[in-house]
Amino acid sequence: MLDKELYKDTFSVLKASEDTLSEVMKMTTHRKRIRSKLMLTAATIAILAVALVGTAFAVNMFGFRDLIIPNPDLVFNFDDFEGTEEEYKAMSPDGSLDDFTVPMSNLLLAGFAGSPEFEAAMEWENRDRITYVDGVAVRWDQEADIFVNAETGEFFAEGIMIVENQETLDSIPPEDLEGWVVIFESERDDIPEIYWWYGASSWADVDLINEIAERHGLVLYGALFNHYRDWKDFQTSIANEPFIDKADDFFTLYPGYRWESGTFQFDAQYGDIWFQLRSSRRGTFDTVMISNIDISAFSDEWVYENIHGTSLLLAQSATQSFIIADTEIAFIVISLHAGNSLLTHSDLEHFADLFDFNQLK
Repeated sequence: MLDKELYKDTFSVLKASEDTLSEVMKMTTHRKRIRSKLMLTAATIAILAVALVGTAFAVNMFGFRDLIIPNPDLVFNFDDFEGTEEEYKAMSPDGSLDDFTVPMSNLLLAGFAGSPEFEAAMEWENRDRITYVDGVAVRWDQEADIFVNAETGEFFAEGIMIVENQETLDSIPPEDLEGWVVIFESERDDIPEIYWWYGASSWADVDLINEIAERHGLVLYGALFNHYRDWKDFQTSIANEPFIDKADDFFTLYPGYRWESGTFQFDAQYGDIWFQLRSSRRGTFDTVMISNIDISAFSDEWVYENIHGTSLLLAQSATQSFIIADTEIAFIVISLHAGNSLLTHSDLEHFADLFDFNQLK
């Protein structure tokens, strides 16, 4: 059931109107939704729920494929569906009752393979995922699709929900709580909030995060600064000079957030192009990914030097594009979604020319 609900959440963004999509994109810096197929934590944004069509390549000429972290895709069949025909059709890409698959690979935004940032993120991603509930060690059994006792292997729960307070818990339908274990944030042993952003659910996770960061010579995010109202104030905090050409005239900007370490992210609109820019500061332990990547969607990537002299990796499919800048200061990824428009090579290069990455702090 959770798979179906997860897909509904994802597909609703792709089907959203521009106004709805705007709100969803602005919410990507907030805490994750409570319900998720994996370990649920209302305070985790370690994997961004950015519902944009993704990419992968048959030939990994420029390193883009190294950023893709494969996960088992979700396969939907109406015979196994627990809802109505109308609900299934609303989820289906073509509005039919035919089988369909939802891609579940992720795109890492920390750096290319071989960098300390990439290796640290992968070490955390591949960790032994054990949490503790009332003193019991619990792990996620991927094959059985349940949580089990880490010592005995016996069934423990369908899932674990970490909720903020009783009001949040009361808002969840009782049927969605069947088989689930609920934990209040106040019961998390006072784990500092900085570790929540990495998905820590125990002090053992805190220790591992610190060990990984130290092993790879990285620092944690630090304090979180939100800049939702004033774009000029936000831009001053992330750039030496304005780094987007005529941003105030042609862009609709939604100031995002910045970490003390220098990593930041924001969402924006340029005509009918929606995009998100994330700059992961060198030397920062950053585990953020773009989820739901379709590894068969893209077949095109090339290197382009923009008018500001920055060598960029450009990648493109019919509806989704990526611009990647690997600079001395940061690893920067711009993900673009053009809606029903088809971006040509020259369109994407023109868009890349609008950014002076040399100005970013």
